[in-house]
Amino acid sequence: MSMLRVQVTVCVKTALNMVTKSMSVDLKEQGILSLVLHPGWVVTEMGGSNAEIDVTTSVSGLLKVMHGLNENSVGSFIDFKGHIVPW
Repeated sequence: MSMLRVQVTVCVKTALNMVTKSMSVDLKEQGILSLVLHPGWVVTEMGGSNAEIDVTTSVSGLLKVMHGLNENSVGSFIDFKGHIVPW
């Protein structure tokens, strides 16, 4: 991956996190929980065969995380295991 592509990817991901954080504040009064979920490094065409987890593990983890969300979760970046991802 070229250095420019890496820089653009980092900027886009950071912008997504910031928009989500801002939306979480704006939408909280309406009862809408806004956050970012990280599916993990998944064995897919994009993730490749060396990725760490399969699709079933990722999806089941994300569903478990989504079922446990509450007002304390808004604006967070949470991985498929339920851990907060600092950014």
